[in-house]
Amino acid sequence: MLKPFSDYVANKRFESLDGLRAISIIAVIWHHTAPAGVHAILAGIGAQGVQLFFAISGFLITSLLLRERERNGKLDLKAFYLRRSLRIFPLYYGTLLLYIGLVFLLERHTAVGQAFFQNLIYFATYTSNLFVALDGRVIFYFAWSLAAEEQFYLVWPPLLLVAGSARRASVILAIVIIACIASQLLGQHSLDVIQLPIVLGALLAIGLNNETVFTSLYRILGQTWSAPLIFIALLLSLISNALPGFVSSILFAAVVGACVIQTQHPLAPILSFKPLAYLGAISYGMYMLHMLCKNFVSKLFKSFQIGDPGIAVFLLTMLITIILASISYRYYESWFLRLKTRFER
Repeated sequence: MLKPFSDYVANKRFESLDGLRAISIIAVIWHHTAPAGVHAILAGIGAQGVQLFFAISGFLITSLLLRERERNGKLDLKAFYLRRSLRIFPLYYGTLLLYIGLVFLLERHTAVGQAFFQNLIYFATYTSNLFVALDGRVIFYFAWSLAAEEQFYLVWPPLLLVAGSARRASVILAIVIIACIASQLLGQHSLDVIQLPIVLGALLAIGLNNETVFTSLYRILGQTWSAPLIFIALLLSLISNALPGFVSSILFAAVVGACVIQTQHPLAPILSFKPLAYLGAISYGMYMLHMLCKNFVSKLFKSFQIGDPGIAVFLLTMLITIILASISYRYYESWFLRLKTRFER
C-alpha cells in the first residue's frame, strides 16, 4: 500500500474541511447581507457557498459509509439515520418552531406571513426545494438546501447498500452526473432538484477509497500546487459567470479532493486556523440562525434611521450569528451530539 493512500485511509479527521465549511457559511451570510453598492456578481458569489457545503457533505457521508462497511462488513442504515437525525433534526425543528412563534407574533396578518404558514408542511417535511418557489420575500426559504441534503441522505445510503460494491455504486453516480450535465447543456430544468456537487462529492469519496483510483487522482489533486490552483480556478469561474454551472460543481468537488488527499497543502495553515475552524464547527447553527440575525440587524439600523449602513449589516450579522450559534452548539446541539455515540460501532 502506497504511503499517501495509507495516510488517507488512516486519517479520521480532515481538518481542512472545517475551514472550507467556514468559508461556505461566511459566503452565504455575505450573499444575504452584501451592501447595495456591491457589484451583483460579487454579491452573488456568496450564494455558491451552499454548493461547497454540498460537495463536502457528499464526500463525508459516503466516506463514513464506506469505512463503516469495510470495518464492520455491513452498513447499519438504522444507526446511520439515527445519527443523522440527532445531528440535523433538533436544531432544524427548534429553529422552525422559533420561526413559527415569531411569524405568528409579528407577521401573521401579512401576505408573506400567511404564505409561511401555507408552506409550513413543506418546511416540516424537507420538501421545500420541490414545492416552495422564491417569489419575492419567502420566510424560511433557506431551508431548501437542508431539504436537498436530507433527500440525498434518504436515497443514497440505501442505493449504496443495494449496489453491493463500490464499482456498481460509482456507475450509478456516474449516470446521475452525466444526466445532470446533459440537462444543463440542453437548458432543461427537470433535474435541477439534484444538487450536482453532492453527487460529485460522493463519487470522489468512492474513488479515493480505491487505491488504484486514488493513485491516479493523487497525480492531479495531491501536488503542492493543486489546492491553491483549483481554488483560484473556482473563484475565477464564479466571478466570470461565463462557464456552464457543472464546471463550478466539478471544481467544488476538486477543491474538497485536494484538501483531503494531501493534508499538507499550502492552504492547510489557513483552513486549519483555529478561529476559522471553529466557525466551520458551528457552521450548521450559523446557517440556521443567520437570517434571524440579519433581519434583527436590518430592523435595528432602520429604528436608528440609518439609511445605508453599508458593510456594517454584514459585520454585525456575522457577530450576532457567531454568538448565537456558539450558544446553540454548546448548550443545545452538543447534548444530542453526545447521544450519537450510542449508535456508533
